[in-house]
Amino acid sequence: MKQFKSSVHIIIMAMTMALCTAFSALAEFGPGAVTEDTVIYTEVKADRISDPIAEKLGKTMTSQLTDQIILVNDHNLTLWNRQSDGSWEKDMDVYCGYGRNGLKPYNERKEGDQTTPIGSFPILHSFGFGSNPGTAMTWREITENSYWSGEKATYNTWVESSTPVGGEHLSEYTICYKYAMAIGFNINPTVYKRGSAIFLHCKNPAEWGSAGCVSVTEDNMLTLLKKCHDGCYIMIVPNEDYISNF
Repeated sequence: MKQFKSSVHIIIMAMTMALCTAFSALAEFGPGAVTEDTVIYTEVKADRISDPIAEKLGKTMTSQLTDQIILVNDHNLTLWNRQSDGSWEKDMDVYCGYGRNGLKPYNERKEGDQTTPIGSFPILHSFGFGSNPGTAMTWREITENSYWSGEKATYNTWVESSTPVGGEHLSEYTICYKYAMAIGFNINPTVYKRGSAIFLHCKNPAEWGSAGCVSVTEDNMLTLLKKCHDGCYIMIVPNEDYISNF
């Protein structure tokens, strides 16, 4: 009989502790907050956090042209992907460098002023040394004959030539152009001397500043390549208030 009473006592204690734990958990939500939909609501609340930049991107003209945007907001580079419900989700967030003389509106920039153009531009393709490192973007391999032309007839285009071409001899930039993306600045139409060879590439080991390109560390550039696909755009702005312009 004593053994039976002891067992009943243990069961009652266990049930009491379970009920206390349950009521403590429910108390966190406050009176009237718990319904049959509570579990669904809390999961959605945890997963959906409003992001003001995501909301701004979703209202831009660029968002109607692509499902993937690289956003350069001053020295902050983020990658955004459009979701099936139309919202934009951030997938990457890193520091970046740009022109030594800062940012300038794309239609005011001139060749040699060492500024990075403000605006929204398509990524034309990716490129670098060796075979495709794992990107879904079109990849072009640099050869000894690869140039980015600064000559009037072929200004701001990739040229393969066995004779020297004015502009940049791509094979000389073994560190910065190990992994890179060509930014579609100054195309359709191309304005001679407005600027050429504006890329997103690996950082110069000596400095973050550039002649006009955007730069990230080599590891981050490789990661970005592996996350991006053809049709991606890059938006370059000095602050988030500019996003709505593009």
